[in-house]
Amino acid sequence: MNKYSLIIAMSFLYPMTSLAECNPIATLCKNTTLGLLNQVEMVNSGDESSHLLLNGKEIYKAKTSYMVVSNDEGIFKNKKYLITKATISYVSEDPCFPEKPASRCGINMVLDLTSGKPVISNAFFSENGESQITWVSWGKANSIIVIDDELRFKYANGHVERITKDKNSSTGSDGGK
Repeated sequence: MNKYSLIIAMSFLYPMTSLAECNPIATLCKNTTLGLLNQVEMVNSGDESSHLLLNGKEIYKAKTSYMVVSNDEGIFKNKKYLITKATISYVSEDPCFPEKPASRCGINMVLDLTSGKPVISNAFFSENGESQITWVSWGKANSIIVIDDELRFKYANGHVERITKDKNSSTGSDGGK
């Protein structure tokens, strides 16, 4: 084989080998400091749940059509961006409030990869339905997360807690599960 044939063959093979790590049924494929993060949506999972996989191993599953991994923070290593922290958001197929069985809400969590293993925080959400994350300030000791109804949450050491009081209540429940 001459060198031109080899170059042409490699140009076709390189994209296939570089994408070989991504799950073929995954809708999300992101590089992290701990490996490859894939999402398998409910339509492809066969079990009425969506799944997050890290290096092919399940790290989280939820009864939802799909999950969104966003608001990520990361580092650059060898000219490649690697996620260290991110938020996970989805609309739950299960009711969030026992007193309102037909209601659904937007569930949010933090995915933290800084400790050398994947840590997924407790769920947090608004009592007002399907709120979305509007702002995140990632910090080393703790992080602040704001959702669109102006509720603020603090993430530290694998746990999220609400730091603003509920406008409808003087007690200010923590709003999470």
